[in-house]
Amino acid sequence: MDFAYTVGLWHTFRRPEAVMFGLDGQGMQHWLNAYVDHAREHDWPGENESFHGVIEDFPTQLRPVHDSWHDALFGTASRFYRGAAVPFQQLVWPDRNGLWPWAEEATASSRDRQAFSWLPVHEHPAGGWRLVGELEPEFPFPVGPDSWALTTRGIAGGARPIAQVIHDEGSYDVLDERGYRADDLCLAFLGELVQRHPHLAGCADLPDGHVAALEAEKTWSRSPLSRRDRRDSARSWKDAQPICRMQASVGTDSSSMWWD
Repeated sequence: MDFAYTVGLWHTFRRPEAVMFGLDGQGMQHWLNAYVDHAREHDWPGENESFHGVIEDFPTQLRPVHDSWHDALFGTASRFYRGAAVPFQQLVWPDRNGLWPWAEEATASSRDRQAFSWLPVHEHPAGGWRLVGELEPEFPFPVGPDSWALTTRGIAGGARPIAQVIHDEGSYDVLDERGYRADDLCLAFLGELVQRHPHLAGCADLPDGHVAALEAEKTWSRSPLSRRDRRDSARSWKDAQPICRMQASVGTDSSSMWWD
């Protein structure tokens, strides 16, 4: 799940910066440009009003971004404005049938890929975007809290403790004492596992291609990943299914666009 936003609209036009979620990163940069060009030519649209001229054949609308999202999402803008509070609006897009993501009949893809950033973080539906709002920008791992991790339902539900963590090619396996023999392997958001098992953050600096085993007093011993573990991991990732319907990313894109 990517997102992109402008930097400089407030500085140049005294208009809220604009953010867009859930589509291809380059596409969102193009559509944000189109939004600004359209607004300069036809005047700035009001919030919660459908308007055309941004995404071909589809309407868009603006919704105000709640302040509780700013620290998690808009670090580049914060640095540009030297920490001053600047308003943001979300440019919302509908599904292929023209339904807005809050509509009950909207496609799951449209609902899940867009943050409902007009809600406070703590009121946002559970899933990847809420984890980003809750855990960024201080999430200790080099991937986002909305990234999938291979784990077991026992760990995800808190019924089993973590025994080992494997980091390979940017992905994480968080396993109990059964390892890859577990019959309840699944995919879960890494951020949810950190919330459930806070000591997991001790593996945030685990080098790629290594495994960490939990020792007494929640300390971790580390060693290179074996060829067998790498093979078992690849097979398990192929078969495991997510334990929630939310879509996840392999890394959140906080790309920004400058307006002078």
